[in-house]
Amino acid sequence: MGWEFIAFFFGAAALGIFLLLVVFIVGLLKWLLQGYFLFRVAEIKRYDLPWLAFIPFGTFYLGGQAYDGNILKKGSFQPKHIGLVFAIAGIILYLMGLSIGDIVITYLLMESIAFIGIFTAYVKQPIIGVLLALLNAVTAGIAAIIILFLYSRKLRDEHDGSVLNNEDFEDNASNDKQPQHPNDPNLNRNI
Repeated sequence: MGWEFIAFFFGAAALGIFLLLVVFIVGLLKWLLQGYFLFRVAEIKRYDLPWLAFIPFGTFYLGGQAYDGNILKKGSFQPKHIGLVFAIAGIILYLMGLSIGDIVITYLLMESIAFIGIFTAYVKQPIIGVLLALLNAVTAGIAAIIILFLYSRKLRDEHDGSVLNNEDFEDNASNDKQPQHPNDPNLNRNI
C-alpha cells in the first residue's frame, strides 16, 4: 500500500509541475504579445516612454496616457501625469493584495481600467471602451492582446506605420480629420 501512495504522490507532483509550466508559458506569451502591441500603439501615438510596455506597471503608465482626449478632455491634464497616477495606484493596490489570487485579480482589474483609454480610442465610444475593459478582466487579459493588435494595425494602416509628428496632431485639431494616407485614391481628387 505504501508504494501506491508514493507513486500517486509523484504522479500528482509531476502533473502539478506540468500545469505550472503550461500556465507560465501562456503567461509569458501573453506578456510578450501584449507588450509588443502596446509598444507599437505607444510608438505610433507618440506616448511618453513606449518601451514601458514590457514592464508590468509601465502598461498602467501608457494606458493612463491614452485617457487624454479619449476619456478626459484633451489637455485638461498632462498625459504623463495621468499615466503616473495609474502606475502609482496600481503599485499601491498590488502591494495591498492579501494573497496570490488577490494580487492577480487586482493587477488584472487595474490593467483593464488603465486600458479603457486605449479601448475607447480604438472604438471611439466610451461605453464600448468600458465594456471591452470588462471583457479584458473576464478573459484574463486576452481581449487586450486582440484589441491592441487590431488598434496597432488600424494605426499602421492610417499612418503608413510611421510615427506621428506634431504637424499631424495640429492638422487633426484644425481639420478634425485623420492625416490622409499617401496612397488614398481620393487624396488629389476634385469633386
